[in-house]
Amino acid sequence: MKFRSLLFVFALVFSSAFLVQASDDDKPEATVEVRLAAATKVLKESSEISLVYVKGLVCPSCAIGIRKNLSKMKGVDKKRFRDGIDMNPETQLVTIALKENAKFDYKDLLERVEDAGYDAIEEYKLHDGHLDAHRFKKDASVDVVHHESRK
Repeated sequence: MKFRSLLFVFALVFSSAFLVQASDDDKPEATVEVRLAAATKVLKESSEISLVYVKGLVCPSCAIGIRKNLSKMKGVDKKRFRDGIDMNPETQLVTIALKENAKFDYKDLLERVEDAGYDAIEEYKLHDGHLDAHRFKKDASVDVVHHESRK
């Protein structure tokens, strides 16, 4: 009797964990168009921020480790958002509130996001009326990718 009860509990826990994992994996990444439109809107509404696309950030539970790691970065204004970090799983965008004149360390950002189990792909900035994407390289340098103006 104890064995069957233990087996039932094990099966229940295992199947629940599998279903939760499968449902998170089934959530699609936002399309480029959706992400760029959202980035433009956020950047027009906020200042002193870094806006980063994090691949794989598709559910609120994904955000816990990312927020914990990024909020410890130098220059993060923890008085804004939640510990200085705002995340949108629907667009995979992470908004990092920065203190005035803060220096932003891309290498630190990449390492902290990777430690949480995700990949920081690019940072978005508005420049001369259009959105620029600064795509991260493995060495923490960036390639600037220009996107069409979104009004």
